[in-house]
Amino acid sequence: MKTGFSKICINPPYGAPIVGYYEERLTKGILDDIFSRAVAFDDGENKAVVIALDLCLIDREYYDAMKDAICAATGLKREAIFITCSHTHTGPLVGKDIASETRSDKAYDDFLISCVRDSAIYALADLSETKVSSARGEAKNISFVRRYRMKDGSVATNPGVNNPDIDHALGTPNETVKLVKLAREGADDIYIVNFGTHPDSVGGDYISADYIGFVCDIVERAIPGSKCIFLQGFQGDVNHVNVHPTKGESAISKIDFDSVPRSIEHAEHMGRIIAGAVLSICSITEEIKSDKINFAMSCVDLPSHQENDRLDEARHIWTLHDSGRDDELPFKEMALTTAVAEAKRIIALENGPASFPFWLSALKIGDLCFAGIGGEPFTEIGNRINEASPFAETVLCCLTNTYGGYIPVTSAYAEGGYEARSSSLAPGGDDIIVDGMMKLLNSLN
Repeated sequence: MKTGFSKICINPPYGAPIVGYYEERLTKGILDDIFSRAVAFDDGENKAVVIALDLCLIDREYYDAMKDAICAATGLKREAIFITCSHTHTGPLVGKDIASETRSDKAYDDFLISCVRDSAIYALADLSETKVSSARGEAKNISFVRRYRMKDGSVATNPGVNNPDIDHALGTPNETVKLVKLAREGADDIYIVNFGTHPDSVGGDYISADYIGFVCDIVERAIPGSKCIFLQGFQGDVNHVNVHPTKGESAISKIDFDSVPRSIEHAEHMGRIIAGAVLSICSITEEIKSDKINFAMSCVDLPSHQENDRLDEARHIWTLHDSGRDDELPFKEMALTTAVAEAKRIIALENGPASFPFWLSALKIGDLCFAGIGGEPFTEIGNRINEASPFAETVLCCLTNTYGGYIPVTSAYAEGGYEARSSSLAPGGDDIIVDGMMKLLNSLN
């Protein structure tokens, strides 16, 4: 097996729209650079590339345009191109904002596509003989289930720090850090890091890769002769918010507009914890068979979450929000975001469709498999796939090769909360995703 690495800066221009919230934000500057990072694989017969973008999300048309450009430049097969987004909430908008009519500038879109293409070209030009190995560590106390049962029996997402009405969290975060180490002859080693939690710890109007940028930077500075790429795991119901923080945690963050604590210092703290987990295991990885490359994609249809009996209520909420009259709504902070997102979803689905196509992607490198879903699945869905996977190591990624929104577990719909109420998908999508991914993985094994 041969592997290669590259990275290209994809910073947007001043004034470019930022995506991630239900409010307009325009770029005022750069806190830290954002990148397209690529790792190429070549077994002598087949080639493939994994690309990680420091972006919140992009629509299928952009993934397709990126793949078209890469295929034309390299001859790679489309299914051999694995593109995934980090989901940073301080990255530039690409395409149309799901919460407004704002669109990105075509000049930046074209620039981005060319950068992604070039990152694949340069990674394929950097190939060196490689031994593949892996290990697992833990990043403790930086990822938290963000859905809570309140004392009155209701369910709230991000109910606020030290809220006395919180009873308990509805789930357990997966604190596993997966490391795939590519030890190369005569070239820098490549460290592929996989962890899942929402990158929304910075906020504001400045571009940042969030904690992901710190992970990569710290690993590369701590291990001489290394390159690092981060792949975002399943994060649909987890984020950085400790609702019962220590005094130290409280000191490095400020409460933002939606009651969520954020700061660049908190992102750096998270980056240090994850990078620390990588450093604790990077010398004790176990070799994985990496003889042959195989890849495939499949599509599953998930049912639409239509509620036309609530259209009048939804239109009332959206009209007030869209005209800047949020103060007339009986909601505040995250409860307001939830109500607005739910109203937007109900209105958008008035005339269907009855279902949505979700793409599943798998890239097999011997006994290692990168598995991606075009959406934001809950942690439990990832746990189910990991437990049933036929591979020695499975690296799960969200927002891969397309965008698809939240994929809650079925039980979340009866409970409530932002994710289930805003999701365009009806209950049952979790089982369809797990079954579809297992069929895809087993077809490659």
